[in-house]
Amino acid sequence: MINRRNVLKGMGTLALGPTLLPLATLAQTAPLTLPPPGADGWVSLFNDRDLTGWYSMLQKSGKGVAEKKRIITVENEMLHIMGADVDDTEYEAGYLATHQEFENVRIRLEYKWGVKQFAPRTISKRDNGLLYGLVGEDKVWPRCVECQIEEGDVGDFFLVDGIRGVQSPHGAGLFGQGLSLTHGWPAPDSEAAKAAGKPSTEEPSTGRMIKDGNFEMLDGWNTVEVLWQGDRAAHIINGRCVNTITQLQQPDPANPGKFIPLTRGKIALEIEYAEIWFRRLEVKAIG
Repeated sequence: MINRRNVLKGMGTLALGPTLLPLATLAQTAPLTLPPPGADGWVSLFNDRDLTGWYSMLQKSGKGVAEKKRIITVENEMLHIMGADVDDTEYEAGYLATHQEFENVRIRLEYKWGVKQFAPRTISKRDNGLLYGLVGEDKVWPRCVECQIEEGDVGDFFLVDGIRGVQSPHGAGLFGQGLSLTHGWPAPDSEAAKAAGKPSTEEPSTGRMIKDGNFEMLDGWNTVEVLWQGDRAAHIINGRCVNTITQLQQPDPANPGKFIPLTRGKIALEIEYAEIWFRRLEVKAIG
């Protein structure tokens, strides 16, 4: 979770389809680094050896420093964040982001907490986050949606730096409103969509939107999945749908005071003073 003491949290480009877009359609400066999808459609975002395809951003030091300081390392085919020795070193908050952007995808990762915590949060809840829809300038903290990964709060939404949306009913871990883990939300004119009722007329808002249910484990590996389709998203923790949102919007860069749908952006992982391991970070086209 981004440090709420000071502020309430205020991607090269690949789009996944329903199918992977050809390289010619990619508006990016970084080369395409992702492998083709496997037989099950999942595409790994890590090569299990190094940070190819990713870059770091720290609050004061900027880009590319976290790797050099070994705040982020790849060990035993896993991503290790904040694994350094606990000493008097002053660390910074930040994130590790993809060069590429994504849209209409399921994002899936597995995480496990380490035991180390660093100043100024040595006695706080262990804290991290999966960021998506990251757009605009790189800063701490960037314009994005966060799926919170914090002890006791995994699955909360944090809408950062002007992002807004409407929280939907999310049924204590049940998949409601025609939501499918494989296909996402039903088409607007389908029988499933009609059965789910009319769209919410609530005005979008920003800030924190609390999850429903406690399904994460403090010890051992947890699976976090984000179902992001168009301007809607769902957070799924260990197979349980704990939070959903619709009408995701970002400030329109071309028209101050106006908003446009947030449907595309980079993916990132936070760096926030607590040791954590990640594995199997991957995406799959919704279709």
